[in-house]
Amino acid sequence: MPPVSKPSADRYDYVIIGGGSGASGTARRAASYGKKVAVVEATGVLGGCCVKVGCIPKKIMWYAADMADKLRNASGYNYSPIEPKFDWETFKPRRDQYVKNLTEAYARNFGKDGVEYHAGWGRFKDEHTVEVTRPDGSTYDLNAEYICIATGSRPAVPSEDSIPGAKLGITSDGFFELEKQPKKVVIVGAGYIALELAGVLNALGTETHMAIRGETVLRTFDPMIQTVITDWTEHTGVKIHKKTKVTKVEGTKVGEPVTVHLDSQEAPIQADYVLWAVGREPVTEDCGLDKVGVKVDPKGNVIVDEWQATNVPNIFSIGDCQGKALLTP
Repeated sequence: MPPVSKPSADRYDYVIIGGGSGASGTARRAASYGKKVAVVEATGVLGGCCVKVGCIPKKIMWYAADMADKLRNASGYNYSPIEPKFDWETFKPRRDQYVKNLTEAYARNFGKDGVEYHAGWGRFKDEHTVEVTRPDGSTYDLNAEYICIATGSRPAVPSEDSIPGAKLGITSDGFFELEKQPKKVVIVGAGYIALELAGVLNALGTETHMAIRGETVLRTFDPMIQTVITDWTEHTGVKIHKKTKVTKVEGTKVGEPVTVHLDSQEAPIQADYVLWAVGREPVTEDCGLDKVGVKVDPKGNVIVDEWQATNVPNIFSIGDCQGKALLTP
């Protein structure tokens, strides 16, 4: 189902701002109960982080990395020694096509279930009205009894004030845009996103460095998990720089080689890319939340109760924009 260009009703039962997994689930369920439902998605492609730049393409990359490990270890089962060579440039288009198939399935399912898909940026005009700004700049309003905020989150990037040259780095989103396999990467962060991407790159043959502030990765996990995973990650060949912070990144532009300076006594690291995996932030700015009085925390996460309800009676919120369980990418 392609996006519609104008409202088909004077009033909807339910409008969702955002077109990811959470939006799809709540929209299709409401439509199955006979409600008039519309979804507003800003990027022009349904699926959200998980499908487009998260779980799905990440798992495909993980399977490729796991295959490389299995091939290297095949000699333990009396196969001739194998040193696999991964062809990133031909693999990426196939991975992207798989993702495209899924995003198109989202649109088809909306069509089957009677969910209207509106392409544009959604923001509140009042408690029952969402203004949609289309890619061409034109606007129209969707009036609804209930509205759900499902705008998701995005990777956080340090400010230029805190780390000069931070803008020269990429994030997990940028990882999935890489057309060629980097020879050497510095990943900043110790969470599971940093760890997963480090493992994938290392297994596929990229020299991989991690800069972490503490002694272990996964610092919010059980201490035993932290220790075991840190030791194993180093055993596989990932170079972990512990109790280390990045102080500066030097280079010319994103995609060109960078020099990563650390606050330790180590020499700066020359690499193809520096990848920030230092957390995620909600996409809640310029959504008009202040106009309708929806409360957010200091980080911009929408505050909800156990029923996903905000402080405004007819407005709800689900997914990463709550900041509670950031399960993607």
